[in-house]
Amino acid sequence: MVIITILRFDPDLGEQPYYQDFEIDVYDGMTILDCLIEIKDHKDGSLTFRHSCRSSICGSCAVRINHRAMLACNTQVQDMIMNGTVLIEPLVHLRPIKDLVVDMEPFYRTIEQIQPWLITDHTTDKKQTMTPADIEHLHKVEDCIFCGACYSDCNVIDVDKSFIGPCAIAKCFRFTLDPRDAVGNERIKQLVEQGLYKCPVDQECEIACPKDLSIRRAFIEDLRYRAVSNDFGPMPAHKRLIISVLETGGSVPVTTSQAVDMYPENEQEFHGIKEIFFKNFDSEPVAEIVMFFGCIINRRQQETATAIINIFQHNNVAVHIPKKQVCCGSPFMRVGMREKMEPFVTQNFEIFNTYAVHGITDILTSCSGCNSTFRHDYPDLAKEYGLDFNFHIFDVGEYMSMMDRAGTLNINDLHNVKMRCMYHYPCHIRASGLDESIYTDLIMKIPGMELVQVPSSGLCCGGGGGVRAAYPSVSDKLAIRRMEIAKEEGVDGLLTNCPFCILSFERGLALKQEEDEPMNFGIFDFYKVFSRAFGEDYQLRGKGQIN
Repeated sequence: MVIITILRFDPDLGEQPYYQDFEIDVYDGMTILDCLIEIKDHKDGSLTFRHSCRSSICGSCAVRINHRAMLACNTQVQDMIMNGTVLIEPLVHLRPIKDLVVDMEPFYRTIEQIQPWLITDHTTDKKQTMTPADIEHLHKVEDCIFCGACYSDCNVIDVDKSFIGPCAIAKCFRFTLDPRDAVGNERIKQLVEQGLYKCPVDQECEIACPKDLSIRRAFIEDLRYRAVSNDFGPMPAHKRLIISVLETGGSVPVTTSQAVDMYPENEQEFHGIKEIFFKNFDSEPVAEIVMFFGCIINRRQQETATAIINIFQHNNVAVHIPKKQVCCGSPFMRVGMREKMEPFVTQNFEIFNTYAVHGITDILTSCSGCNSTFRHDYPDLAKEYGLDFNFHIFDVGEYMSMMDRAGTLNINDLHNVKMRCMYHYPCHIRASGLDESIYTDLIMKIPGMELVQVPSSGLCCGGGGGVRAAYPSVSDKLAIRRMEIAKEEGVDGLLTNCPFCILSFERGLALKQEEDEPMNFGIFDFYKVFSRAFGEDYQLRGKGQIN
């Protein structure tokens, strides 16, 4: 027996939406749509919902299940049961008509804005034909069934209704790639004006998509690259950011000493590489790693760098930190200016491969954006630039989890840290293919930690994809919304392992403070918390927290 909780609404009764429970027997292979039909046929004939093909083709049965948009017909109820209950609600961002049926007109209107049809130039006799390569490109998007799931789960639309949405962007991509279309580049120019650069590439749309379309990398980032190639992009703020990276080697300016300059007593040379080396223990190391901090931790969050070093020293891991590490290149990739990132990629590859040649192949990142770039973009860039790829990329938390499984993480040494928090799952960590449980399991190993986990759509900090630079108001609204939702659960604050998320949240807290609406909320660094748990003296009060 399972409780199916459905958000009901009947405008003829003049009532506000309300939740109603139905208890039903479920069986192996039963879908959410089967449950809805069972309820309508045998428990309440007034229940209203859409369905047609029952084969994941028409898209009409899209609803939200446990706070995420999915097709009811291809979602197994057994996979959705949480504490004996499944929650079913209508899609959001669309006006409810009755129960689970919503008005799809606003969604269809966004697609109409990009003119989703071939526009032919009849003034020329030139015949355009499709090559196999053209057709292969079109295959990337042709499976879209207009179900609206991506539109419903889009974080940006939550705070900016003018955003055109992921489905419309995908459809625009389809026609810009068609050689028979006469206005392909003009479509891209129009799309930039409609918000191509408003997407924080959090990939919530991809999670929702029942056809597994690669909306971020295959569509959005490709369109941004084409926008730059045709001088339609990036946004002015992005150009300033890229100039800063080109001039300083990092995505943020240096305000104090860089982390790589803070330990002159540990400086040495490793086969031609100037580095900082840490091995503050007498025994043989259980591992030897190369640490890539990334721009923000190296230049702004130096205490986090110290915390990471302390964690590994406490667990007998020797740490090499190359001083000449430069920006991973993520800003170039995210805004479409990949042509300018080759010197940065080449320099990092030379460093990593030098270590690899001498037996140190594990490269660790402490920035989720860097990790995603190394994992997903560097393999292709290595082929493009003719570079060897002889090393392995890991996130610090991922590596700690591997050590724990191997029995080399000294979890018995962890001290009590009394905190009630919610983990913020960075979108770039998810983009790296790293599961949230890696980090929540580590957090729960700290005595005294109470981790509140609430099933919901992924909630974005608003900082990714260049949004914080070009559309700060969108970024700020997303960051504040994320913190407000967490605060409703009565937690002390959000705990995360992404330095960019931390910057976004701290900015949101500062804005609320300026508005005389302090949130009394903390933002906690995953690595600082662990360093403190291992006995290091770090203050755990997040910046902006007021007690």
